[in-house]
Amino acid sequence: MLQGELPYDEAEADILLTCGNTDGFSKVIGALGTRGDTMLVEEFSYTIAVMMTAPFGIGTVPIKLDAYGMLAEGKGGLRDVLENWDEIKMGRSPHFMYTVTVGQNPTGATLRKQRRQEIYDLCDMFDIIIIEDTPYWNLQYTEASHDIQSGKEVKYPFLAALEKGYLTNDTSGRVIRLDTFSKTIAPGCRLGWITTQKKVIEGVLIAATESSTQQPSGFVQAMVSELLCRSWGMDGWVTWLESLRDVYEERMKLMAGILGHGREIVNVSSSSDFEMVTKTKFYTFYPPDGGMFIWVHILITSHPAYAEFLERGNSKADMMEKLWSWGAITQMSLPSPGGIFAGHECCKEKADEYLRFCFAAIELDEVKSATERWVQGIHEFWELEAGEIEKIGEEEVVGGRKGKLEIGFSSLHL
Repeated sequence: MLQGELPYDEAEADILLTCGNTDGFSKVIGALGTRGDTMLVEEFSYTIAVMMTAPFGIGTVPIKLDAYGMLAEGKGGLRDVLENWDEIKMGRSPHFMYTVTVGQNPTGATLRKQRRQEIYDLCDMFDIIIIEDTPYWNLQYTEASHDIQSGKEVKYPFLAALEKGYLTNDTSGRVIRLDTFSKTIAPGCRLGWITTQKKVIEGVLIAATESSTQQPSGFVQAMVSELLCRSWGMDGWVTWLESLRDVYEERMKLMAGILGHGREIVNVSSSSDFEMVTKTKFYTFYPPDGGMFIWVHILITSHPAYAEFLERGNSKADMMEKLWSWGAITQMSLPSPGGIFAGHECCKEKADEYLRFCFAAIELDEVKSATERWVQGIHEFWELEAGEIEKIGEEEVVGGRKGKLEIGFSSLHL
């Protein structure tokens, strides 16, 4: 396999075409889940995956994240959650988990080999099926992913250098991997595939497909097949993937550089006897290890007007919405509000302090201008008083700017 060696006989594995990863996830959940089940998710998760569990009557329980992905150990980590599971409060014990291990959406984290094995071992111990969503597998920006070594034994050094997924750990056949062409050819392809045990595909997933979407568009299959088998060939396809990674990485580094430069300002106040130097920090972030997004933590509670804004009957979420609206109205920059990525309602207050920036959807010069505008906007926002903040988005002048925003904050899913 181009994505790494299976620890079991490849004859026992199979693939099933889907209409993309969301479609594949829906079929897996529909086939494996029953009303009253609970699915383990990352505390910040892909919005649609969390939303899709509700119609099936399936709840979610979040696992904490750090800069490298899901935690195996520590408070809120996978072991802690599973060992302290309370069926009275949390429902029956979970038997499946949804995770994005490379370029995690929205955080950009990429799980490393050792922790991936630790999480797999815990899932093996507690009999958890791993649903691994890997739309960004080819888009890795780690130092290791650039350690490309040529050799006769490695046909595609670029792919060999990438972090692998749970399939390479799957000694007990509990991994269901979702892949897609949406992030490498075009979103409109709506063509992907599921890789897992043949018994799972033949036993439940083929039936789930035949009773719903059936096969993906024949036209799209023919187009992708022509591209991969004749026009490019596999060598050309891998070359394309590497060049695509390089293009996105350049955009990511540009955005991260601008955000890094603007995350704080230095203030100098002088008197006859001394100078006082202070820093105002607006936000923090980690440069992503993969994917298409930068997850920015806004230090909203340190805003000079935060206490007064709350005293006037507003909430922290209200202030974050006003910040988002301010960037949209005055700077025409539209990051996604973090609250929509909460893996569970209990995570929403924490998620509300974040914004997700996408660097993949626009050209390099637009990445630069849009990010610089947003940075300027948050610097200006920090100078507003509570009353001015309340008026943002209304048909009134605020700081010399006027405008009413027609795009809804809570409905934005970019």
